[in-house]
Amino acid sequence: MIRFAALFFFIMFLNSTHAIDQDELLDADVAFNADIVEITQDSVKLKFNIADKYYLYKHTFKFPNSDNQVKFGEAEIPDGEKKKDDFFGEVETYHHQVIITIPYENPEAIATTSFKYKYQGCAEAGVCYPPESKTIQLNLPVAQASSLPKSSSLGMSNNDSWGGQIDSVLPEDQAFIFETIAMDTTNLSARFTMGDNIYLYKDKIKLTSLTDGISIDSIKFPKARIKNDPHFGEVEVFFNQIEADISISRNADTKILQLQAEFQGCVDEGICYPPSIRTITIDLPENITSQSSQTGSNELSEQDQIQADLKKNVWWKTIIKFFGFGLLLALTPCIFPMIPILSGLIMGQGEITRSRSFMLSVVYVLAMALAYTFAGVIAGMLGANIQAAMQKPAVIITFSLVFIALAMSMFGYYDLQLPASWQNRLSKVSNNQKSGSYIGVGIMGFLSAIIVGPCVAPPLAGAVLYISNTGDPVVGGFALFAMSIGMGVPLLLIGASAGKWIPQSGGWMNVVKSFFGIALIAMAIWFLSRIIPGNFTLALYGILALLSSIFWIKYAMKNVKGTKLTALFLLIKVLLVLLGAVEIMGAIRGNSDPLHPLTTTHHFEFTKVSSISELDKAISQSNKPVLLDFYADWCVECIHMERETYSDTKVQLVLENFLVLKADVTAQNNADKALMKKFKIIGPPATLFFGTNNKLMNKHNFFGFKGPPDFIKHLNQVIK
Repeated sequence: MIRFAALFFFIMFLNSTHAIDQDELLDADVAFNADIVEITQDSVKLKFNIADKYYLYKHTFKFPNSDNQVKFGEAEIPDGEKKKDDFFGEVETYHHQVIITIPYENPEAIATTSFKYKYQGCAEAGVCYPPESKTIQLNLPVAQASSLPKSSSLGMSNNDSWGGQIDSVLPEDQAFIFETIAMDTTNLSARFTMGDNIYLYKDKIKLTSLTDGISIDSIKFPKARIKNDPHFGEVEVFFNQIEADISISRNADTKILQLQAEFQGCVDEGICYPPSIRTITIDLPENITSQSSQTGSNELSEQDQIQADLKKNVWWKTIIKFFGFGLLLALTPCIFPMIPILSGLIMGQGEITRSRSFMLSVVYVLAMALAYTFAGVIAGMLGANIQAAMQKPAVIITFSLVFIALAMSMFGYYDLQLPASWQNRLSKVSNNQKSGSYIGVGIMGFLSAIIVGPCVAPPLAGAVLYISNTGDPVVGGFALFAMSIGMGVPLLLIGASAGKWIPQSGGWMNVVKSFFGIALIAMAIWFLSRIIPGNFTLALYGILALLSSIFWIKYAMKNVKGTKLTALFLLIKVLLVLLGAVEIMGAIRGNSDPLHPLTTTHHFEFTKVSSISELDKAISQSNKPVLLDFYADWCVECIHMERETYSDTKVQLVLENFLVLKADVTAQNNADKALMKKFKIIGPPATLFFGTNNKLMNKHNFFGFKGPPDFIKHLNQVIK
């Protein structure tokens, strides 16, 4: 019967040559290239690469293996494409590629076995090939393990059995872990993690896109190790873990990539695994570049528009524009915490001239600008969130203690309050500040810039995105530096005016110095508020106000005795007592806002998501537009937005039209970092929107703070 069928198709082949020249047909082995791509301890994977305009029949796959020692099971063949065939009627066929898994059992630990398979295919031009039958020799993994020398790196003794060797070898899926994530619209990061004493051949790694419209442009591997391999000679290999940078080309409407990885590796000085193949699915961010070329720049978000401007503007226009952005940011809470820091440092000088005060301010602002520039460039080049790294409890506590130490130096209490060893150290710090150490002021400016901020705003995000996408830290760095100088203008004004409003000598100087000591303690409490409960923070502010009403007012009254300012300081004392009492009462009631201690905030209930999978699930199940808020406890503007914007009843009314999600990235664990990388989030606060079609609405996304009126206006634009 088989011979008759073969003769029939061969005759059909000859009769069809009037329609297509035989020379134009590919050889069967070329049209249907078969290869064993993976052999594990319990299965074999057979892959057919099918040439364009050719196909294979599902029902013609046969595996007539009759080895009595190696028992092959029923082949696992994926579903094919339905086709009404002229020869076989309703059939399933395969184009491009098909992978078949054939399970087997090898109880006798046979080294090699014969493996047979049959198949048949056709050309779409109307010519069918005769059935093909192949027989190959399979080298089974058990055979490779049993052939190891006893001194292999698997740690065998001469008494080890074959079974002991097998048990000591990791399965292929544990020996090599393959992961890939989209870094941005056209760049991926692929990670291979190998088990102990296992290495991967560099030249055996092949990454292929299985998605139409997406192609692999280039793959950049880290430096490999040269190894004299017993199987292949001198080769390049990787141990432990590597990350490869992948550049891709893609269509604007393609958001899911099927990536196939082919690779092979060995146990060091031991067995070699058979070639492996993995296929994974990668979610790609919206192709902003392609979209903007079709729809215009008005489809870009504000930070992406700034990024695009950076690419096309000449450098001096960029510097001017970012200096203007900095001036605007100087009017936001971004810069406010630095005012008492700088003022306290200037007051620590004692009697000081205006020029000296101004120069200290210049040093402080330049150090602050360098910190912003450094942090922004590193974030762009490496994707590192330096601000998050500096929000560890140990760092915050240490910095709070520094402020308390500076405050104590202004009060003059070192010799009365602290042990001798501490006193010597703190006196040294204090004396450095009093001697006008530019280095000390510069260090304080650099550290406070990183820890206090930066506020993530569209200009900062745009510059960092520009650096990450173009790899050009020079233009992006200068832009960030200009923005930082603009933000520091109020601080320079404080330094320039110091000669007018700072007393030159006498008791008044001590009164003002002690006032800034109180301000520095308030700054220490503000830092600690990131790691302690909100009501406890409010209680500390209340206690500070009460203590100030007692000690500071008493100290000040000695210097205003008999003057017209006595009544003013009595009024200040009453106000401080009332403020302290109200804040302590608010803390007892569980409130946390120092500006509204007795007001119970109408907290908005977010739906929290902590991973990409949770986010995707929430978006897919929503029949409303989705708002995703990126938040962190150490983010000043995030807390500001929760207290001022999300607690507003009018805002909450409009938010009923949305599914409102929150991604709390305070911990900066792997899941947090993956979420931020997926959406190119430089740092919180960031607000993203998804339409009812589950697609990212890029033009509506924004970084930074929006007050209730602006936020309501923005929300209404989204739901139009």
